[in-house]
Amino acid sequence: MKEFDIEHFLFHYWQQKPVVLRGFFQDFEDPIDEHDLAGLAQEEEIDSRLLSFENTSGNPADGTGEWKVHQGPIHDFEAVCEGAWTLLVQSVDRYVHDVADILEPFRFLPNWRLDDLMVSFATKNAGVGAHIDQYDVFLVQGKGQRRWRVGKPGEYKEVFPHPKLRQIEGFDPIIDEVLNPGDVLYIPPGWPHDGKALEDCLTYSVGFRAPETAQLADSLSLMLETSDINLRFTDAGRTLSTTSAVVESSDIAALKQQLITAINSDDFTHALLESLSEQGLPEYPPEYLYTDSQITAGFEEGVEFAPAPGVRALIATNVVNAEITSPSSDCRYFYVNGERFSYNKEDEQWVQLLVNNDVLFADILPDLPSFAFLATLTTLINKGYWEWIEA
Repeated sequence: MKEFDIEHFLFHYWQQKPVVLRGFFQDFEDPIDEHDLAGLAQEEEIDSRLLSFENTSGNPADGTGEWKVHQGPIHDFEAVCEGAWTLLVQSVDRYVHDVADILEPFRFLPNWRLDDLMVSFATKNAGVGAHIDQYDVFLVQGKGQRRWRVGKPGEYKEVFPHPKLRQIEGFDPIIDEVLNPGDVLYIPPGWPHDGKALEDCLTYSVGFRAPETAQLADSLSLMLETSDINLRFTDAGRTLSTTSAVVESSDIAALKQQLITAINSDDFTHALLESLSEQGLPEYPPEYLYTDSQITAGFEEGVEFAPAPGVRALIATNVVNAEITSPSSDCRYFYVNGERFSYNKEDEQWVQLLVNNDVLFADILPDLPSFAFLATLTTLINKGYWEWIEA
């Protein structure tokens, strides 16, 4: 990657306006190809779809034609690859180790904001049509060339050329550029855009999520179903109501405070972090479950332990919550795929390595981890979140 001024980008562009980053990846080489992508699209558990557009007028310039959408898994590509077509596969980073290097330059943004890496293969003249996304995305150009047009946010008429395909009628571009391998286009939420392949090409879409208030409220609701903080409203000592239809401002304030108390609780802090860590990771447990003693022996024998593809753990810092961050508290937590795991202060360095996706082995730190940490690592391995790598 060429030198990239992260602070300049965050100050001038992030969530503000699009920008083309030329030569962001120097000497770019695709970590996968269209055949790998087709293999993933045949898997039942992997989200994929194939969009095709076949011109019906005989005049490519007028855009008249028929759109088709085929939801994966796709087993017969010859039957669905009609006209100009695009194959899109979501969350490739959760299944293929080799794409991790594409995500690495964007780690100046926190793990909880990163959604996934979608990879698409498009034939000449293919695209998905003009549309608007509600998330930040870095579009990394792989092999081939693609022309991207980006317009300003505004009111655009939505059209549905197929029940499973949402587009807009069109826009006036402020960016109209051809991307070459290694170039990157950043697009904030709400900016209309349209990409068309000038030749067979691969595009890597690094997407970032931003939870809506409704999603945060869902986390609160789920937490309250099992938490002791789910208290009932009380109003002992209230004064006489002169009009029964009136809801007093003091009652409204008390009801809001009931919610605020729940939001400020340790229980909700954990529920929120668990929700933010949820990735929908595939669980591929080992054929035979490991015991704590086997993992301990593996450490002593020089075995390495690495995160499975796409795993991005979270850990909270500077949270006003004594249970999570107090220096005097010995019990701390990190979060993986919607689950909470505890650790002791003595294992802080080991946990920092783990949540930063470093490969773990005995000699990486001067002091070995505790048995409690190794027991947690055993659980992570047996869930398929971490992997045993033979020495």
